[in-house]
Order: sequence, then C-alpha cells, then structure tokens
Amino acid sequence: MISTAEAVVIGAGSFGSSLAYHLAKMGLPDVVLLDRFEVGGQTSPRAAGLTHQIRPERETTLLVKLSVEKLVAFTEETDIPLELHQSGSVKMARNASGVAQVEWEIREGQQLGLDIRPITPDEVAERAPWARTEGVQAMWFTPSDLFLEPRQVPQVYTAAARARGVTVLTETPVTGLQRESGSGRVTGVTTSKGSISAPIVVDTAGAWTRQVAEESGIRIPVVPMRHQLFITEPMPGIRNEQPIFRVIDANVYVRPCWGGLMLGGYEANPLPFEMRDASPQFQIADLPLDVQVLRELAAAVCDQFPSLQDAPLQLYRGGLPTITADGKHIVGAVPGAEGFYTATGCDVGGLSISPGMGEMLAQLILTGTSEIPLDLYSVSRFSPDFNDDELVEACVNAYTHHYSEDYTAIGQTG
Repeated sequence: MISTAEAVVIGAGSFGSSLAYHLAKMGLPDVVLLDRFEVGGQTSPRAAGLTHQIRPERETTLLVKLSVEKLVAFTEETDIPLELHQSGSVKMARNASGVAQVEWEIREGQQLGLDIRPITPDEVAERAPWARTEGVQAMWFTPSDLFLEPRQVPQVYTAAARARGVTVLTETPVTGLQRESGSGRVTGVTTSKGSISAPIVVDTAGAWTRQVAEESGIRIPVVPMRHQLFITEPMPGIRNEQPIFRVIDANVYVRPCWGGLMLGGYEANPLPFEMRDASPQFQIADLPLDVQVLRELAAAVCDQFPSLQDAPLQLYRGGLPTITADGKHIVGAVPGAEGFYTATGCDVGGLSISPGMGEMLAQLILTGTSEIPLDLYSVSRFSPDFNDDELVEACVNAYTHHYSEDYTAIGQTG
C-alpha cells in the first residue's frame, strides 16, 4: 500500500478520473486515484451519456463546450480509443416560457461561439423521421452536441491517467481524512487498507462525497437523487447519426441507443437518497427503481415520440447523481480545510462536463487560477450550517425544474 502521494483523488467516476489525468498531464509527479469499488462502476455508467452545451451560466456553457472539444480530440491526444456520435441535439418548446428559453439560448450560445440555430419541422423530419413536431412552438439545433456510451468516460480517463503514471487503487474505500490539529489542514486520507499522506486531497466520491467529508467534520451540501432512464428494444429506422431531443416543459430527453430509443427525465416527485442510512456494501445497482415513472414521462411526450408509447424495453436503469440547492456544481477549495478540494453536485450533467471541469480544477489546484473561472461553483456560496430538511427541499426543487430556468431573468442580468 502506498503511504505518500502528491495528491489523492477520491472516487474514480467521471469527475475523479478526468481530474487525476489532468493533474498528471500538468506535471504533478505522484497522483493516487482511489475508489471504494471499481473504476466508473456506480452512477457514471448509468448516465445518459449526452452533452448539452448551452447552459444558463456563461462559465458552464464554456466548460461543456470545452468538454465536447476534448472528447472529440481525446483519441488523438491519448491514443486511447473513444467511440462517440456527434449527431447534434434539438430542444423543443411547447409553451411560451419554453419559447423564451429557446430564443435566449440561441442568442447566448451564438455570443459564446456555439453553433446553435433554429431548426424547422422539415429538417427535424429529415434528420429523425421518428420524431414529430406537432404542438412544438420553437426549436433549436446544436450540431456539435454528441452522445456516447457513458461508462467510457471514466474508463478512458483512468486509462489515460495510468499511462501518465497515476496509481489507481480500487476496492479501497476512504474511511476518513487526516487533518492537522489546530489549523484543520487536510494532510491525507485513511483507507480500509492503510493511510496515505498527501498535501492535496480531492473529494470526487459521487453519492459518497458528503459522507467522506463529514467523517472529518466538513459539510458539503449535496443530496443524491435517483435519476432513471429506459432503453427500448431496437426499432426500424433508428440510427446513431440521429440527434438527441429534449422537451423543456416535460423535462424529458430522448436519443438513439443500441438500435432503439433511450428516454430519461426529471421526475415530478423524485427520490432523495440518504447515504448515511445505506449499508457499507450498498452500490448504485441496489437502488430501487420505478419504471412506471418513465412510462408517465413517455406519455407526456406522446405527440412528439409516439413510438415510445408502450415500447418493449431492453433495459431500464437508474443512478444517484448529486444535486445542489441552486442546480450548479460545487467545485474548488473547501474553506477551513486547506489542501482539501471537491468536485461534486453533478446535477445530472457531471459526465458531460467532466473533461473540461477536470482540466480547469487541475489548473486551479496547481496554479491558483483557471482559464475558465470556477468561482461560480465555490462551496462558500452555501452556509456550512445548512439545515438538512431545507437542503433536501431545495435540491428536489432544483431537480424538478432542471429544464425550466427563468430565462427571462437570466437575460435581464446578462
């Protein structure tokens, strides 16, 4: 067992694997990436694996835009194969507030250099004959959006990290943080297999992020929330070259997958999950699922995707993404615990932002600044004395309104 390192990254999901790779790429000589299970075995492989570049915040748009560029260039950069489908995405608005959102996103995206434009019903029919535009009042198309098999992201970034000398330790749960008496500085981690001293420790433990920190009295305000999707049996005419679709008011996304269609969405009555009540052996595969919720989401978009109604399923699955009270990621240094950083609050978008976020966080850790500022995501925007019930309520609200930000207000503030 390794006893010292320059940096320890806790959690080999998409955030952790990307960060470990970028720390090593920037020249940090001795990085250890830990996971309580296997690489990318928990929520990352249960994600939808799709990108959505235009976001309410300028910084988030830039981070996802960078992430798409990095995914497209990944194999050339690392010589590690990565399969993806850059088929673009379409967003559909079916009411006035959705129209305002679509219009705002086109304007803002174009200002940030994103290729995003209106799309006509005829072009939708040409690109995806299984999609309908009845009842749709406005749409945009972003050609550079892409989708991929989600488990690839942690797997390929971990492989790239190993190639740069990162030590990867699986089946090694972190049981606590080492802290310097008096200053509170974090100086390493304690694991089930021994201790590792390190001046930099980063908590990217996904659904376990809060548990890891709270073992040492550090509070990180995130709530794991069940998120589900299903994949139909193969259907005629479904191809990977066809775009991703999102329907704003229904909180639903649809994309090609394994010859059929994937549908996922944001439940009106989601299931927050209390990790402190879970057994030490709990894995995300043990999460209780409810396919009826997905059938109801499919019914909400029956006019746009009639082939999804009562379609036989290949698979339905669910993960536990971490949600924040304001729907924005938590990334950066943790006040009162020098040497300790976190990347969490994926808000069901962590996989698609992780390549860029990993690079920017590595820059912040090693140089004190980053090309795309991460101040927006600081944990210091929340009180460390948050009330748990209020946090859960706020996170549920953020989850259920994931697609329906107040874009009029955003436009007024710039």
